[in-house]
Parts: sequence; C-alpha cells; structure tokens
Amino acid sequence: MININAIVFSKDRASQLHLLLSSLYKNAPYLFNLNVLYTYSSPEFEKGYEVLKEMCKTNLWNVNFVKESNFKEDLMSLIKSDYKYTTFFTDDDVLFGEIDYVTIENSLSNEDVFCFSLRLGRNTTFCYTMNVPNQIVVSEETENTVAWDWQKSWYDFGYPLSVDGHIFRTKEISKLSKSLNFKSPNTYEGSLQIYETFPRHLMESYKHSKLVGNPVNIVNDSHPNLNGQKYKFDTKDLNEKFINGVFICLEDMDFSNIVGAHQEIQYKF
Repeated sequence: MININAIVFSKDRASQLHLLLSSLYKNAPYLFNLNVLYTYSSPEFEKGYEVLKEMCKTNLWNVNFVKESNFKEDLMSLIKSDYKYTTFFTDDDVLFGEIDYVTIENSLSNEDVFCFSLRLGRNTTFCYTMNVPNQIVVSEETENTVAWDWQKSWYDFGYPLSVDGHIFRTKEISKLSKSLNFKSPNTYEGSLQIYETFPRHLMESYKHSKLVGNPVNIVNDSHPNLNGQKYKFDTKDLNEKFINGVFICLEDMDFSNIVGAHQEIQYKF
C-alpha cells in the first residue's frame, strides 16, 4: 500500500522532470503516489509536457499531472489526508539510491522526529547554496540512519522545512501550510520558514543521502538561486532535445561522490 504522497514542482523542465520520474520508478517503484504540479512559459515548453505525459502512459507510470492555475489552491488540493506522509520534489532532483518504506516509517514513528530527509546524510558535508561546510549535531546513529538536532545544527542540517526531498506527516505539513500566503514553490518554502522553532527537534536520514538536486539551470524569477557554476544546461535546448527524442540518461550520470544536497552533475544523453 502506498503511504507517501509526493508532489513534484515543475516549470519549463519536462526533460529534467522525465529524469526525476525515471529515477523514482527505478529506485522507489511502489513507494509514492506521484503528482506533478506544473506550469510553462511558452507553447514549446507546453509541448514538452505533452510529450512527457504520453511517455508516462507508454511506460505505465501512474503520474497525476496538474496544470497550475492558483498555486496555493492547487497545492492544498494535492496534500491528501488519506496518505499518512507527504513529500515534495523539484524537477531538477534525482533519486540516485534505493529507498524503503520501513526505514521511513520507523523514523517518523518517533514523535521527536520532524521529518525524514532523502537529500541528507553523513556524506553531505557541503552546503552548495551557501558555499560553506555543513554542520551537524548528531543525536543518534544506527547502521542505516543518522538523526540530529536541527535546532542546534547549521545550513542544510538546520533546515527541516525544505520542499526538496523531506518527508513529513501529512496532517502536520497540511496544517502548517494552510495559514500561509504563497504563490510559487519558492515563496511556499520561504513562507514555511516562519516556523523556526518547533517541538519536534530531530531530523533523520539515511546514513548516505539518496536524493540530490542538480542546479544546472534556473527557471524562477523571484529567487536568484546559485546554479550553473560548473555545468550549465539551457532549458530551451534541453526541451528541444526532449521533444525530438533525445533524453538525459540516468545510467550515465556519476553519483559516486555526492557531498551535498545540491550538486552539479553533468548530463549525458
């Protein structure tokens, strides 16, 4: 039974979204109820999403595509109470390692744990967005997982309310989101940060991260996030390739030295 509802935010990046979906079906094929909340800035980008929808049908991928109309209303309608847990992804994420429900369930059954992170681990020693080393205050460590006090940790380890691979209790994230004002993924995540103190003081993850954001381009207008410092891939070029049947190859990407929640990785086709 699927107990994790997943909402993917996407704009103008059908090619990168296809890569994320491919990675989810490879490494967590029966774990997520997948929803894509998407928008586009031109008819060509719209065409990319139409191509992807047909590919999902061909591959028998059960993905619910929702064209953005009113972002907050659309999002709240997708945070479904009949799923115990909810997570969010961005379309430049890649799930590069296998994950299992039992580990996540065991973690979130601990009332002190606020969220389970797929993008963090002992290996994520560098914070890409701030260009500084991460700092973690470990609370407990097992053979498979690590837990830490996020209120005493810094940078990625002190940032529980990310909409990028953190798994929450659905009732909790729904309640936190309802009272906020936001109109995009970036403003949603930003508005969540008003909850800078919270009774649940722990975060937990696998010992080695399983998800990475690949910031090789940018599509939002409100937040000039760091991107394309080592590798730069133009969204129009990626979209044109995708429409013409040229896809990013998951198997050819190098995940052997992931050191951050965000890390630039070269695409190969």
